[in-house]
Amino acid sequence: MAGTRRSTRQTTSAVPKYNESDSSEVEKKVVKRKGTQTTRRKRVREEKEHDEDNNDDDDDDEDEDEDSPPPKKAAKPKATSTVAKPKATSTVAKPSKAMPPPAPASESNRDANGNQEVFWLLKAEPLPRYENGVNVAFSIDDLAACTVPEPWGGVRNPQARNNMQAMRKGDLGFFYHSNAKPSGVVGILRVAEEAKVDETAFDKKDPYYDAKSDREKPKWYCVGVDFVKKFDDVIDLATIKSHAGSGGKLEGMQLVTNSRLSVCRVRKEEWHFILGLAGEKDATTDGKTEGAEEDEG
Repeated sequence: MAGTRRSTRQTTSAVPKYNESDSSEVEKKVVKRKGTQTTRRKRVREEKEHDEDNNDDDDDDEDEDEDSPPPKKAAKPKATSTVAKPKATSTVAKPSKAMPPPAPASESNRDANGNQEVFWLLKAEPLPRYENGVNVAFSIDDLAACTVPEPWGGVRNPQARNNMQAMRKGDLGFFYHSNAKPSGVVGILRVAEEAKVDETAFDKKDPYYDAKSDREKPKWYCVGVDFVKKFDDVIDLATIKSHAGSGGKLEGMQLVTNSRLSVCRVRKEEWHFILGLAGEKDATTDGKTEGAEEDEG
């Protein structure tokens, strides 16, 4: 068996035959494929070198452009209006800041010539209004109908009470219609009785009853007043305010600066200015003659 075994080395194996044309075509394809790749790369290099040769003058600029950051966009200026908008202005004079209320130089509220130093303004509501089921309306016509001094009761504000305690017999004051149409000064009254204890504070049936009031230590007081004069026209609040602005004749008037106060002080200058608005000027409006009666003639 060993002798018959053929040596692989001695035995010539059949060599496969290849078609020469096929081999040459394969070689050509390989060469062509390789040549094509080489040509493409070379062409790219040549084109690049050609471009670099043609752009030698621009190299420096391009390098600078590549190295430097892109320019920033110029900020657009914000649109601004060249026309100033006019500020809204009010035709009504603004009231000035509150000024200290006038105070008499003497206990009598009279100067050396006997003239009244501080005048007054007392408010009442002429239109029907009910407090605890009672109509509290009171007008200057109601005062004119009184045959005895009318107690100005029901005041429950400490500052208004203090103003009444400063009043002296014979003092003159304005009668002011409040919450009316229109509200304003309608005439003149006179203090007939100086401040005394307000009995309505202890009356449980009265609309202004004050359960905290102590008769041993009374808290509320009121004056008694008489009718003097009714104006032909109302000096309304709008007119008064129009003169109460800065520099006005009624600047700092307590009626304007403390509008909720029911009994106010009035300076002598304010008193005479409002009398001028009402067209009034006689012996019964200067507060000089105590107890002077209205001239009916």
